[in-house]
Order: sequence, then structure tokens, then C-alpha cells
Amino acid sequence: MATKTNPSGKRRGGGTAQAVGMGVLKVLGTLLLIGLMTGAFLACFAAVYIRNVILPDAHIEAQSYSTALASTICRVDENGQEVELQSLYGTENRVWISYDEIPENLINAAIAIEDKRFYQHHGVDWLRTGSAILSMMTGQDIYGGSTITQQLLKNMTQYDDITVKRKILEIFRALDFEKDHEKDEIMELYLNYIYLGQKCYGVATASEYYFGKDVRELNLAECASLISITNNPSGYNPYRYPENNAYRATLVLQAMLEQGKISQAEYDEAKAQIDAGLNFTQGESDDTTSTILSWHEEQVVQDVINDLMEQYEYTYEVASRMVYSGGLKIYSCVDPEIQAVVEEVYENRDNLPQTSSRGEQLQSAIVVIDNQGNIVALAGSMGEKEGNQLLNLATQTTRQPGSAMKTLSTYAPAIDLGLITPNSVFDDSPVMDLNGAWPSNSYGYYWGLEPVYKAVEQSSNAVAARVLQEVGVEQSVGYLENNFHITTVSEDDYGLSQLALGGMTNGVTVREMATAYSVFPRGGVYLESHTYSQVKDSNGKIILDNTQQEPETAVKATTAWYINDMLKDVVTSPHGVGTGTEAYFSGMTIAGKTGSTNDYKDRWFVGYTPYYTAAVWTGYADHPERINNGATNPAAQMWKKVMQPIHEGLEKKDFDQPSGLVTVPICMDSGLRATDACTQDARGSRVYQAYFFEDDAPSGYCDLHEAKEVCVVSTTNEAGKTSSKYYLAGEFCPREGNAAGVTPTVKTISLLNYVRSGVAATVSTRDAGYTWAGVTTCPVHTSEVQPSPDVYDPSTFDVTNPDTWPPVNLYPDFDPEDPSTWPVAEPTESPTTSPSESEDPEETPSPTPTQEGAELPPEANSNH
Repeated sequence: MATKTNPSGKRRGGGTAQAVGMGVLKVLGTLLLIGLMTGAFLACFAAVYIRNVILPDAHIEAQSYSTALASTICRVDENGQEVELQSLYGTENRVWISYDEIPENLINAAIAIEDKRFYQHHGVDWLRTGSAILSMMTGQDIYGGSTITQQLLKNMTQYDDITVKRKILEIFRALDFEKDHEKDEIMELYLNYIYLGQKCYGVATASEYYFGKDVRELNLAECASLISITNNPSGYNPYRYPENNAYRATLVLQAMLEQGKISQAEYDEAKAQIDAGLNFTQGESDDTTSTILSWHEEQVVQDVINDLMEQYEYTYEVASRMVYSGGLKIYSCVDPEIQAVVEEVYENRDNLPQTSSRGEQLQSAIVVIDNQGNIVALAGSMGEKEGNQLLNLATQTTRQPGSAMKTLSTYAPAIDLGLITPNSVFDDSPVMDLNGAWPSNSYGYYWGLEPVYKAVEQSSNAVAARVLQEVGVEQSVGYLENNFHITTVSEDDYGLSQLALGGMTNGVTVREMATAYSVFPRGGVYLESHTYSQVKDSNGKIILDNTQQEPETAVKATTAWYINDMLKDVVTSPHGVGTGTEAYFSGMTIAGKTGSTNDYKDRWFVGYTPYYTAAVWTGYADHPERINNGATNPAAQMWKKVMQPIHEGLEKKDFDQPSGLVTVPICMDSGLRATDACTQDARGSRVYQAYFFEDDAPSGYCDLHEAKEVCVVSTTNEAGKTSSKYYLAGEFCPREGNAAGVTPTVKTISLLNYVRSGVAATVSTRDAGYTWAGVTTCPVHTSEVQPSPDVYDPSTFDVTNPDTWPPVNLYPDFDPEDPSTWPVAEPTESPTTSPSESEDPEETPSPTPTQEGAELPPEANSNH
């Protein structure tokens, strides 16, 4: 076919090809440019990521913990001198062996099978790493590629999740680590840290366990067998899977032969020994110690281990080895004298002799903290401590706190947020109907309107629930977690029962409760509690430090004072309803709160003085059941047994009081400023002088009390008992100065204009007889009173019938409530009646509420 031409006669095909070529070049150039820009962008992103995310975590501080030095727990006494308290020694399965004592065959076996270029690379084998990355890009697992250095660092830290970030961090950590550590040192650390099954850490321990011999005595076959275990301690366990171990050991020997680390003859001999079966002699690997640590010392050890794990990301095994065998110097916060008192009380079973229906002995735990946040003493259970690593009921278990949680979850937040003061009034009555009136109170009744300070003193559940409704569960949880650092709140705890009544799902530890309550004697400042102040390594370098802790404001100083003032009443019980009186001892200012759970399965007392805070729990640890202790609280009793002797000789002082405290006359029924009507209450004056800070005092005046005229009428019940009742005064009820001269029965009193609704209206409250509800008009004086006669016959007097009362003009001092003012008829002479046989008027008994009228109670006054 002829080629088409354009008008100029040139071939169109050539021009088109050229244009296409240019287009391709442009596309390729654009793609290349995009690729370069993308690469540059990714490189910048990678650089930023490595600098900000990877490098800050890349450095691992490897202390000299291979020296197998005993660590020491000590304290600084009042003279600033260091006093050694306890030495810590590594146990049988934590034996360290130095590099020059490790058999060469064992070192070569590890290198041959785990990292054949160990002495050539600088922490990372890039060939193996590249292979691992290729596996990742093709969708395979990204296991493998780790050098001995990388494996060591992974074993030393807790960072072992299988992610790209972990692999990148592992690379940079290895490169950084090898800058400061020789290959022989790394190999020594590796062979002493690796886990070899059966609780064996390190080749020295494993050699004793599996072969019953010192690691220095291992032959080539035994070295190959031992190093095989580390790849899979379970799968290559020579006791459970001897064939697997033999197979892996043969691979080790082959690798050593291929790399020229052993001769053919050595290989053949070792292979024959493996095929014939090595002589495994199972040993013992359980940790054993020669010294039983006290509860405080053991908690010091555990806290140091936990902090090393958190701060340096060490594994538990590594951190534990550092504590026991790293030559550390640990400065304890213990006060030996206080710890001695705690141990004396808690080792004496007679102090808590109760047993459950199963025969289980009643248990208890205590933590004592000073105002600097130091845990100066603790006990994890009753009875003599007979071993180490026993369950510590003070720090390792959680229990529902009951009413002891009210202070933290309800009252402190409400006061701190400005929602209430201790003088605010809430109704101690049911809050809702949950198949019955809820909540009930431990004291078995509902008080009615009462100030918060009294509700705290008697531990009202209903008032706590109502206050929590004001706070809101979200803010309550916020205070628990962020201000008081309670760590056990769960999603199921967002409710009135869990927060206001302390029925928390996961409970709380004794240590956390003591730490949280120590905020209040400290004036609202939170300090994390600690059992030690500092830890130094074998070179004297500080590696853990609790002395630089920044104080946190948990609640305002004024809030702390209000709480202190209320919780002092719980112990001293000025209103006769305090739940913590068993903790009281003379000569010291004491504040605290009790707690109990359903069926009294847990009993608490968390209390404090200006010097120390202590939390005590009692209960049955294994099978919780009711503590049949009658009305007494064993936790408060144990608290007193410890705290009284440790305060002997200390000056009695009060908690610090912020400035600006003022007094205001308050009505105890409304919580508002008192009026004259508040002083005329039928129970007596309801006014007291209340304490407030600055703008906390209410501006409004009581709107509950209303003064009205009542007619006092004496009546007799079916049993013949006389009592006085009051009714709303009617038109014809005798008043002062009445024209008829009849003794007045009308007086002015105040009652409450308060009507309950819902489930609260279905129960009886102690203030039910002191409201205007149900008070009816006088049914006695229904017609106009006749003028007083000029004469009166005393023999007609009947106190229950106002119509027989004497005229006021003849008996101006007559009072139907005062028998001494009643008219008395002259006795008639009778030979059979002696004056001693005449009957005195019957004494007016205590009034009781009626529906028709309200009783006239005795005068009463109350102050706080």
C-alpha cells in the first residue's frame, strides 16, 4: 500500500512517530519527576518520623548488671545516715556467668544458628533484614532477620509487638547499642538473658537444670542441644519433645561445620552423642531465697521492678534480675518503728479472731502513708508472714469500698465544684423505686431533711445518691480517675449505686484508698504514694527517683477543710450518729470514713490525722461472706490498734485552716439563712452558726418555715394517756385578751411547707410530724367562747376538756401543759382516805404524730 503524504509531500508516518516519541518522553519525564518528588517527600516524612518517633526510644541504657552483686534496701535515718535494712540476693535460677567462663562451643553454636555474621555487622545484618522486608512486601510474615544484638534488646524490653514500627525501632536500637558495647559484652548479656524454658533464664541456670552440671563443663553436643532450646523453649524442650531438640541440635552442628567453627571429626562425635540420646537430668528451677522479706520490703522490690519495666521498657525477668543481682542501692520509705507496730498488731491473731462458716479466718490489710506520700508501713494479711511472693491483700487485690467511696466520688467533687457546702440540705428519703424504695440506709430508717454534714456523719445512702445526681456520673468519674487517681473504674461503674454507694465493679486496692484520702490532711494536694525514694546502680548513678514528684491539686484547700471538718464528726459523733467512733482515741485530731458492702462482706475504715493516713480493709479473702461482728466495725478497731501507739508523744494539732472563714446563722431544715420563723419551730429553734469560706454562704433566706397560729388541745388516748396536740387555730379558739376571760390555747409556731412526692411519699421519715401537711383546724373550739364566770369550781376541772378549764381572770398562770398550774380542789375530809392516797395529775407523755393534728414536741435546739 502506498504511503499517504501531506500537501508538502512529506511522509505523515514519520512525523507521527516523532510526536509519539516526544509524548512518551514527556510522560516518562513527568513520571520520573513525580517519582523523585514522591521519593523526596517520603524521605522527608521518613526522616521526620525517625527523628520524632523512633530516635527518642532508640537508646537503651544497659547498666552493668552482669556482676551478680547483691542489691541493698536501706533508709536514711533522722541524722542523715544510711542504714542498711536488707540485702537481696539472686536465686538459683538467676545465676550469671561472665563471658570468659562460657564455653567457646556454646558461643559458636549461638552465632552459627542465630547470627553467623555477628562479628561482621554493627548490630543489623542488612542481608537478613532485606530478606525480611521482601517477605513483608510479598504478604508473608515479617519474622526473622534479627541479629543477636536485636534479640538481646527485645529480651531486655517489653516492646515485642510484630509491626513495621517495631522492626524499625529494633534496627535503630541495635545500631545505637553497638556504638557503646563490645561484641563480647553483647554476647555475655545475650547468653545470660535468654529464656531456655522451665523458668530458666541464662545458660548457666539451664545447664544445671537440664544436664545437672556447671555450664563450663558442657561438651559440644550438649552446647548444641542447649542453644537449640532458645528458638522455641516449648517446642524444643528436651523432656517433652526430645526428638525435636535432637533435630534442632543437629542443625546447629551442621551450621557450625559449614562455618568452620568445628571440624568434621568433632561434628561426627557430637552427632553420634545426640543420636544416642543425651543424658538429661531434670533439676530444680524454682526461685528460692534464704530470707523472708517483710510486707514492706517485698512491696519495695515489686515497686522497683514495676518502675524499671515502665521507665526502661525492660521485661519482668530483666528488671527482676537487676533488683536481685544488679548491685542496686534502694532507698526505702519505711519507718521501722511504725512498721514494727503494724507487724505486732497484724501478726497477733487474737486481734481479729473471727472465722467464717467455712472456717476461714477473717483477714485484714493496712497501708500507712505520711504527708510526703511515703508509705511508711503496710501489712498484706493477718498472721506471721511465712514466705515471699505471697498474695498481698493491701496492694494486689481489689474490694468494693462501700460508703468509704462517698467522700471521693460524691461529696468532695460536689463541694469542689461549688454545688454544695456541708450545710446544704438534702432529703434523706428514697430516690427511686427499684422493686421497692431505693436506696435503703444501714440505720434502717429515713431521717428526712438534713444537712450534708449530718448525712456524712451517719453515712446516709439516700443523701449521697441525691448529691451525686447534682454532680453527675461523668464528673464523678473524672474526679476519681484524674484527681484521686483511682485506676479501677470500669464502664459498668457509671451509676448511682456504684459511685454514690461504693458498689464498684472491680473494687479498689487498700493502697489506692489510703493514697486518695491522704489528699485531705495535705490540704487538697495529691502525691503519688511510694515505698522507696531513689534507686542507684552499682556505680552510684540514680536510675529511679521519686523525690522530684510534682504535687497536683486534687481539690481546693477550702474543699479539703470542709471534708476534714465533716469527717472529724464521723469519729467524734457530736450529733450521736457517727459511724466511725470505734476509731477514736484521745489526744489527737482524727477524721475518717467507714465503708461496708452488701451483707457486710467487706468492712473499711479510711482515716487520718495531721500526721498519717491509713486505710484498713477487713473481710474473708478466699470466700467472701458476711462478717458477723454485730454492730461493730473490725476495720475501725484495727485502725485504732495501729494508729494509737504510733501517735503517742506527738503533739495534738488540727488540720490547716485556710483564711476567710466566717459564720452565718443557717436554718438546718433549708440550708439557707435563718429567719425568725426558723426559731419558732415546734421542735425548738432550728438555727445554728455555720462555717463558710468567702462566697460559699447562701444569699437566700429560709422559705420552708411558715409561722401560723395553732390551738393547743390536750386529749386522752384509748390507754388513758394524756397528750397535747396542736391544730390550726380557728375563729373561736381562745386567744390572749379574749373578752370572755377564758385561758388562751392559741400560740404561734413554725412548721415546714414541704411535701414529698413519688416513692419518697410512701415511706415514713423522722420529720414527718413537723410539716403543715395534714394539720387540720381545731375541732374543739367550734363556737363563741362565753364570758368567764366570777367563780370557779376546781372539782370540775378536766384537762382533756377545754370547757372545764379555769377562767383566765381567776387563774392567770394556768397552762394546760404544766400540771403545777392546774386548779386543785380542796380535799374533803374522809376517815378512809389519807392525803398520800390522792392521785397526782398524769404527766404528759412524749407526743406522737397524728393525722388530725400535729403533736407539740419538747423544745429542742441543735448546733453544728
